[in-house]
Amino acid sequence: MRVLVAPDSFKGSLSALEVCDLVKSALESSIDGCEVDCIPVADGGEGTADSFVFACGASLNEVEVTAPDFTRVKAHYAVMGDTAVIETAQASGLPLVKGKNDPVFATSYGSGELILAALNEGCKRIILGIGGSATNDGGIGCLSALGVRFLDGNGAEVEPDGFGLSKVRSVDASGIDSRVEGCEFTVLCDVENPLYGENGAAYVYAPQKGADADMVVFLDSALRNFELAVKSSLGVDFAADKGSGAAGGMGYGFRAFLGATLKSGAKTVLDICGFDERAKKADVIITGEGRFDSQSLMGKVPCEVIGRAGGKPVLVLCGMSLLKKADGVTAVFETNPLHLPFEQVLPTCKESLYTAVSGDVADFLKKIEKKY
Repeated sequence: MRVLVAPDSFKGSLSALEVCDLVKSALESSIDGCEVDCIPVADGGEGTADSFVFACGASLNEVEVTAPDFTRVKAHYAVMGDTAVIETAQASGLPLVKGKNDPVFATSYGSGELILAALNEGCKRIILGIGGSATNDGGIGCLSALGVRFLDGNGAEVEPDGFGLSKVRSVDASGIDSRVEGCEFTVLCDVENPLYGENGAAYVYAPQKGADADMVVFLDSALRNFELAVKSSLGVDFAADKGSGAAGGMGYGFRAFLGATLKSGAKTVLDICGFDERAKKADVIITGEGRFDSQSLMGKVPCEVIGRAGGKPVLVLCGMSLLKKADGVTAVFETNPLHLPFEQVLPTCKESLYTAVSGDVADFLKKIEKKY
């Protein structure tokens, strides 16, 4: 039996790569001759670069960059031929500022340094996963690293952070790295928030990054100010577009200055990893995530996998399911069937997943194995 495993992470407990490793080990030890192919799917946040390394044979490059608090940290990005996969979380992510979160003074400058490293490597296509950021600077930090100048009313460059964003009055993009023009930028983005407003970057995401109520109002105002400066300087405006508010406004900055295309993270990862061809070779496909519910069928990883399964049996593996059935799904398996509190099951989540796969999932596959 040939099984293709393409899960999302189990949020808060297991990365997609860890899920793949556990499922592969459990199936190979439980079913004689079982061949398991894995595509760990990330949505653009932490683990995106590692997913490409595992699923597509990409290599990792490590460089030193600027963290959100302007200290120096090590970060990596993945390379496949002339394509680079960059997680902005590597340079600008929340884990880098634990205990000292302050989105007003946080910068995305290090993400721009990662882009420069990829350009230096000769990459002509850059995929940017922008989940998990600690910043709310509209991407001006990142863009400053690439040579864009953001100026205040006196013509001086502003600080490349959320505070500086509030002072931008004009933009000079004439000094942007010339290699940007010949590079194709794709942003992996699975959120639809506009740049500002009650559903925008500051109001929805800044509190998760350490902002209090007053800071949220300030940051939202700074993003509105940024839109006016970009509109007057470049004559473009994407503020109301879906995804512009992603990663503290990075989605907007990347569209305006890099000509980036915003795409579904799940769809892009599956495309690049050759999911369709690999699915044709499989007898059964396994996908999943921590919680399988109606939201899972609205563009998330399970939805994308189910829709591209080509009629093959699809098993959904999850911590808990709120769906009794779903179109295109052959069976659903829960690792927490009693729906116990998350904190209670977290310490044994790896063991529970392995047990579910080596037990109920393996038994189910053995019953249908004769078809293949």
